[in-house]
Amino acid sequence: MNDIVELLREKIKGASSYDEACEITVRELRRLVRKFDWVGIYMRQGDELVLAAWDGPEATEHVRISVGQGICGLAARTGKTVIVGDVNADPRYLACFPQTRSEIVVPIYARDHVIGEIDIDSDTADAFTDDDRNLLEDVARLLGDSA
Repeated sequence: MNDIVELLREKIKGASSYDEACEITVRELRRLVRKFDWVGIYMRQGDELVLAAWDGPEATEHVRISVGQGICGLAARTGKTVIVGDVNADPRYLACFPQTRSEIVVPIYARDHVIGEIDIDSDTADAFTDDDRNLLEDVARLLGDSA
């Protein structure tokens, strides 16, 4: 998993903008981790999260999410990683795709503030492990340091 962080570090170094760094990140995470079926990065704008980059089979209708709404909004409000093993059993989940079974959302910090988050859906129930959490929290730190 550290190889993925190092690969992203090198690729992001060559990015011409933060938006491009986000695009590289979502594309590479989805390519390198098979169970990551949809990968998005939302950036915080006031009391909203705005979809900045995504990679997956289709777009989500949730391009703007209020802080506090859904799993993404919860992670932004609390500043903590949220893992949901079965989205169908969690009333907070904002359904994007009928095939999604689990989700992980990891806040991106710059200094002491949540500036965005990485949102990943998997079509497999209970897909996300502590290794995934650690990987994505490292990637979030990398993005936060690049902001």
